Amino acid sequence: MPKLSADVIETNKCRIETAAKELFITRGFHATSMRDIAARADTSLGNLYNYYRTKEGILESIIARYQTTIDARLQEMFADVDRPFDAATLKRFGRSIKSMVDEHKDYWLLMYIDVLEFENSHFRKMFVGLSTKLRKQFASEFGELKAEGSLVEGVDPAFGFTAVYMQFFSYFLVEKLFGGNRHFGISDEQVIDKLADIYCRGVLNADGYANMVAAHVPKNRSPRST
Repeated sequence: MPKLSADVIETNKCRIETAAKELFITRGFHATSMRDIAARADTSLGNLYNYYRTKEGILESIIARYQTTIDARLQEMFADVDRPFDAATLKRFGRSIKSMVDEHKDYWLLMYIDVLEFENSHFRKMFVGLSTKLRKQFASEFGELKAEGSLVEGVDPAFGFTAVYMQFFSYFLVEKLFGGNRHFGISDEQVIDKLADIYCRGVLNADGYANMVAAHVPKNRSPRST
C-alpha cells in the first residue's frame, strides 16, 4: 500500500465500511462478497484487501465503531439515573432508550444479522452479566432503597431494573425495526408512562396478590405466610 496519511487511511476505511454495512443490511453477511464491497466502495479488490484481510474483519470494525458510541451513550443514560425506581426517572430513562434506538437503527439491524448468521457471537457481550453490571452500577442507590424499607421483600432491585431496561429496549426495537406501529395500542409516550408506573407500583395490590396465591395453593395445604 502506498504511504498514506492517517486521515486518508481513515477516510478510505470509513468509505469501505459504509459500503459493507449497506450490503450486509440489505443482502446479509454471507450473501455479500468482498468483490461486492469493493464495487460499492468504488475501489479495487486488491486495495480492499490492503485494508481488511477478511470480510468478517470489516464487520468487526463496523461493530467496534458503533459499540464505542453505544457504550458512551449507555454510560450517560445510567449516570442520569439517580433513583432507579422513581417514576420521573424511569420515564426519562425510557425516552433516552427510545432516542438511542431511533438514532442507531443500522447498529440494531447488524445485531440481528449477527444473531441469524453468527449466533450472536459479536453482540453477546452487550447482554452477558447485565444484572450484575447494573447491581454494581447502582449499588449505592439500591442500598438506600433497602435501608429506607422501600423495596418489596424478596425482590432483587438489580433484576427489576434489568427488566425495566430490557422492556423499554425491546419495545422500541419492535417499533423501529419490525413495523410495530404502536403494538401496545397507544403512543410511545403513553407506553413510557404506563411502564414506568407498573415498574414503580406493580400490577396487583396486596389483596389481589394474596388472592392469587391462595387460588394456587392445593386444598390440603395452607398458604405460607409472607
